[in-house]
Amino acid sequence: MNGEKGQALPLAIMALAFGMLVITPFLSHAGTNMISSGTYAGAITGNSACDAGVEHAIWNLTRGALAEQFSGPGDQVTYQLDEPINGLTTSVTVTSNATVGVGAGEIADSVIDTLEYDTADGFEPDIINISGSTYAIAYRGPGSDGFIKTVTIAANGDIGNSAIDSLEYDTSDGFEPDIINISGSTFAIAYRGPGSDGFIKTVTIAANGDIGNSAIDSLEYDTSDGFEPSITHVSGSVYAIAYRGPGSDGFIKTVTIAADGDIGDSVVDTLEFDTSNGQEPRIVNVSGSTFAIVYRGPGDDGFITTVDIAANGDIGNSVTDTLEFDTSNGLEPDIINISNSSYAVVYRGPGSDGFIKTVTIAANGDIGNSTIDTLEFDTTGGWEPRVINTSPGVYGVVYRGPGSDGFLKTISIQDNGDIDTSAIDTLEFDAADGFEPVVIYISGDIFAIAYRGPGSDGFVKTVDISRTWGSATWEIVATAGERSVRAYVETASVNASIISWRIE
Repeated sequence: MNGEKGQALPLAIMALAFGMLVITPFLSHAGTNMISSGTYAGAITGNSACDAGVEHAIWNLTRGALAEQFSGPGDQVTYQLDEPINGLTTSVTVTSNATVGVGAGEIADSVIDTLEYDTADGFEPDIINISGSTYAIAYRGPGSDGFIKTVTIAANGDIGNSAIDSLEYDTSDGFEPDIINISGSTFAIAYRGPGSDGFIKTVTIAANGDIGNSAIDSLEYDTSDGFEPSITHVSGSVYAIAYRGPGSDGFIKTVTIAADGDIGDSVVDTLEFDTSNGQEPRIVNVSGSTFAIVYRGPGDDGFITTVDIAANGDIGNSVTDTLEFDTSNGLEPDIINISNSSYAVVYRGPGSDGFIKTVTIAANGDIGNSTIDTLEFDTTGGWEPRVINTSPGVYGVVYRGPGSDGFLKTISIQDNGDIDTSAIDTLEFDAADGFEPVVIYISGDIFAIAYRGPGSDGFVKTVDISRTWGSATWEIVATAGERSVRAYVETASVNASIISWRIE
């Protein structure tokens, strides 16, 4: 069988010499053997210098480091084989031609399904999975009151025709809610309530979407101001809330919430992490007791600060480290871990354009002295961006863009923080309005976006973002003397198929 494969490529070349069109099944068989052998020149007796050049390129694309020299379609690399073959020097030119099929980060051209879950108002929504196909949306609804509604979103993106259940958890005010799971069917909502004070309430939401008739417990954690709260789990029953408090300064407080929804009668600890300005904070865990807060700080610039929060809720007396990641503007930021100490921040920057920057944050809270990389992903407008990891190395950003429409863009970011120079793909998911969008993963390639749409109503839409990389296609031209061979090859990992091959 090995001898048969070894002769397949010369036979294919002979067929081409007689003007026959040779396509994938025959030459793929030959090329695969050559690749698996790893001896691209010596394995085919009597093969020409050009043929060896093509095989050399295939082997190096799939088994060597050649593919790493390409960053996108149209890139070209030319090199010569180290040793003459049949007395001829072989020159090889490889062009990254395209991607076959759909690659990771590519977005389907239209939304899958839509539900207008509130036909009156749907401000500042936040969405969370309850169980299976059941999801809850917390938002500021009619009368600026606080609402929760549950909906069904199937794995294929189909959304139920109406909400399952609804609860008006605050009949006075429910601004900027942030919802988090506590345990099982217990959920907590941090929000700006009556008098613009900071509140947290717990509710029960069953797996089928049924919501308890009233809140379980409530705590007014700041009796002065509690704007734009962001809540995260610390350890056990301890939770931290970062928010804009009195004087628009940045605050973080810890509270206890039991699995059954009981909230401690008072806060555990408090830190004023920015004594000048701390607007629109978002908090994430970095490692252990280290947490990072990204926010709009003094002068509307973009800041990241790290703090230490012990498992019992005690907060360090001062911040660990701070980086001003944008000295012009850093509005409505969101932060996500890329890999290890690499983090990405999306935000509305100078000119109200959409920006993404990468930074390093060590496990002990030390922040790199400068950003790693930057991409201006929308040069017209990038309001209220949120970011999600869609597949390895690919991130989706939802935001309100030009014309206040709703946009989704996918961006490639390497583990070391390097950002590709342009977005992978873009979808305008609402051509009328797309305020305050948030995005959540559903299943497979399906994601859901909740947002305030036309008429300030509450909407949720599903979209398809490919999570698998397609195979690459390459044009390989090998020239020796007066002869050239041009091949089109499809590669995926260490496998390759020859799409076409001709002598010129």
